[in-house]
Amino acid sequence: MIPGVEGLVAQATDHAFADGRIEAIKRDIQEGKIKKASEEFEAYFISYLLKVMRETVPKGLFTQNKMGEVFQSFYDEAIGKESAKIGGFGLAQYIEAKLREDEVILSREGKME
Repeated sequence: MIPGVEGLVAQATDHAFADGRIEAIKRDIQEGKIKKASEEFEAYFISYLLKVMRETVPKGLFTQNKMGEVFQSFYDEAIGKESAKIGGFGLAQYIEAKLREDEVILSREGKME
């Protein structure tokens, strides 16, 4: 592979994965699944936070190859999902409350179907 391209491919894959998760969250909100969408967003936020934090420390023996990095990303995603499910940072609850508040306001103004 051309030098430097591997990093770009990895970034593009990360962005495509993130875009897919964001679209799923938008669909959940449109379908009225506000609690699920809020938890999914917090799970994504936590897993992304872990990923960025790991980039600040030297790679260990386990993550020196691509397979180790892939496993680590799955592990971070699982931690994010479980953390959000049990309350996480409280971000999901805040988002859910705000979306429900907006939903009530929009329904009062007749802007919701």
